[in-house]
Amino acid sequence: MSKNLITRYLNYKKKRLVSYALSMYQDNTYLDYEIECLNRYANNYIEVYYHKKFETLDNKTPVDNKAIEQEQEGIRLELLDKLNVREILESNASFIRKKEIINITKKYMEVVIAFDSKLVTPENVEEIITKLITSISQKLPVLQNAIPNWIKKWKETEKTIKKLIVEKQNFILRQVPYDEDLWEVTLLTRVKQINIYKRNLIERVNSESEVEIEKIKLVALILNQIILRDIVLKEKIGNYIIPISENAWSKKEELKELFDLLDDSILKDHVFIGISYNELLGSKKLLEKKQAGYHFACYQDLTYILDIPTKVDTIDSSNLFSYLMITGYKAKDLPIIEKQEPTIMKKIMISKEV
Repeated sequence: MSKNLITRYLNYKKKRLVSYALSMYQDNTYLDYEIECLNRYANNYIEVYYHKKFETLDNKTPVDNKAIEQEQEGIRLELLDKLNVREILESNASFIRKKEIINITKKYMEVVIAFDSKLVTPENVEEIITKLITSISQKLPVLQNAIPNWIKKWKETEKTIKKLIVEKQNFILRQVPYDEDLWEVTLLTRVKQINIYKRNLIERVNSESEVEIEKIKLVALILNQIILRDIVLKEKIGNYIIPISENAWSKKEELKELFDLLDDSILKDHVFIGISYNELLGSKKLLEKKQAGYHFACYQDLTYILDIPTKVDTIDSSNLFSYLMITGYKAKDLPIIEKQEPTIMKKIMISKEV
């Protein structure tokens, strides 16, 4: 099972989409084939709508109703082609019925997709489901108990999702804003007031690499929950930078779980891993992570850099980083830093900790 919540949620959603379709109509004689077709339509929809990955269109195509319909039609034609290859192996009755199933399952899935595209709440769920089921029932056969079954399934789904997105109450994120939708995030611990001795003890423990790594993984898990909530509520997903110290990078094997927690294209596109230029450039494994779609933010101290424009340009032109976070500089160099403009990176920022 995947460790990140987004992949787990979308795999769960695929099954639920198929379940919704089967609640409208089932062909008991060809149920396995019906499920096979519905799985193809559901998987295509999830990849297009949530991951922006197309099977027939260019991946830069805007995701809208027209694009989804074109993709679904492509799946229908693919299923028909696959069936035609097997025509000689099928009986005439089986071939004709399976051809009908390919077409009818697409129509049922259209209703399910329309339902998934809406922001459904406990207040409007019955109204939305009744309207959709009533509409399709005027064109295609629909099981008598489809409406109550859909309402029941939605409530079950809602209950399951709430369990996934409830944050750990003892931990919260410190979110430092750097743009309208960009934050640097670190972990805060909710603890009662403590004296100076105990506070210093906690700070020493937190500075140990093993503890730091566990905190980083907890940050990634909380971001999973935040981004999943945005997906469920159909809100704009923010962008987050997780700063990771060089001390923590010395434990690369222990940090493997961090990448597992971010191993979904949605998470990769919205969570940026903070690392130094030399650390990323000097690690074959981390460069492979970059090739695998993970995104990085460069944390760079410019205090002792004599030629700042050249250093910034080197980081920018490396095409390894989405952001440059300057963690230190000499006061006299500030005007030079402020003149730097990225050509490949998204933005150059000065850490608010400086």
